[in-house]
Amino acid sequence: RDQAVGPLDDFYQRWHLIRYRPIQDTNWTFHDTDAYYDLEYRPDGVIVYRRNGASGQGNCCAPTAFTREGVTINYTDWVLCPTVFCATLKKTTITQLSKQSLELSDGYIVTQYEAAD
Repeated sequence: RDQAVGPLDDFYQRWHLIRYRPIQDTNWTFHDTDAYYDLEYRPDGVIVYRRNGASGQGNCCAPTAFTREGVTINYTDWVLCPTVFCATLKKTTITQLSKQSLELSDGYIVTQYEAAD
């Protein structure tokens, strides 16, 4: 049943955010930044963030660890910042997956990624 979104092993790689939109909207916002950012979901449950290829810490409130149950990703740890109150996202669902693309939905926002360079 979970294979309907794509081969689940393709999830464990580096991903570059392309665009996102509210779930009830059809208009996408494209993600343009000052550098090339990507994130990697690793089989050991760690999320690695990179800027121009160099590993670093994610932004405040970004998830840093997860467990996966089929197409459901449960986030288990986050980057905490002393001056920010995080309303952290607890889980998201893989809605599309291939070696070249990933789409996630948390029930509020749909995000699309491409395989990182």
